[in-house]
Amino acid sequence: MRSRGLVVALAVLLAVAAAAAVILYTNGVKKSAQTGGDLKPVIVATQDIPANTSLDTLIDSGAFKELNVPAEALVGGAVTSLAELRGQTTTAPIVANEQLTTSNLSSGEQVQGGALGISKGHVAVTIKVNTPQGVNGSIQRGDNITVFATFTGVSIVKGDLHQLLNPTSTSAPVTDRQDLPDFTATLIPTVRVLQVVNPVLDETGHATGDTVTLTLDLTPKQAQDLIFAAQLAQIWTGLLPPGEQGTPIPASQVPVKLLIGKFAA
Repeated sequence: MRSRGLVVALAVLLAVAAAAAVILYTNGVKKSAQTGGDLKPVIVATQDIPANTSLDTLIDSGAFKELNVPAEALVGGAVTSLAELRGQTTTAPIVANEQLTTSNLSSGEQVQGGALGISKGHVAVTIKVNTPQGVNGSIQRGDNITVFATFTGVSIVKGDLHQLLNPTSTSAPVTDRQDLPDFTATLIPTVRVLQVVNPVLDETGHATGDTVTLTLDLTPKQAQDLIFAAQLAQIWTGLLPPGEQGTPIPASQVPVKLLIGKFAA
């Protein structure tokens, strides 16, 4: 009996020791997760913040909080204190609970191409077209499109340009004038869309707005051509399949080129 009692007592002691070890281990894991040295503080927003927003008022209203994240999850240029946000303005939209980075602030170093991702040597130009001319709101950021221009009522004149622009001038008068037929030309065969504002779609998938606003990644020459055409012609866009390039129309197939070749001195 005595030996049996000792065995029971020993079993109880081992069970208590095992339970204590489990409790100590669990507490250790919890403490490590909460205060472990591999966690880093970062600043996140508690709400969505648009681009071009001054942050001082938002700081004072408590729109930011500190969050501890694992060191390996820390993004490059992460903001780690509210002091870094003072006097700053956002250069890109900020989503609630995402890590703030200095690249999204007015004093931060911008990524190549800026917030729009403009190609080196290019310029961003924005145009607004009617919904049908904007592929009914189907164009998305990053798509490639072709830009067309339809000209109407265009004429070619032969004579002194100064006289044409200044009818009261004493220069030689314009001697000839040739009206051109209406025509459509491929203005820009391929251009990447940097940003787009499409009309909202209703529950049936139809566009509810009248216009599409496109910001395009253009060479300086393309930008000049587009701005000029926007003043004289109707602009249409065509959506290209992913990764494909548009096909330019040979100059000989554009009516204005034919007539200029026959009529110009």
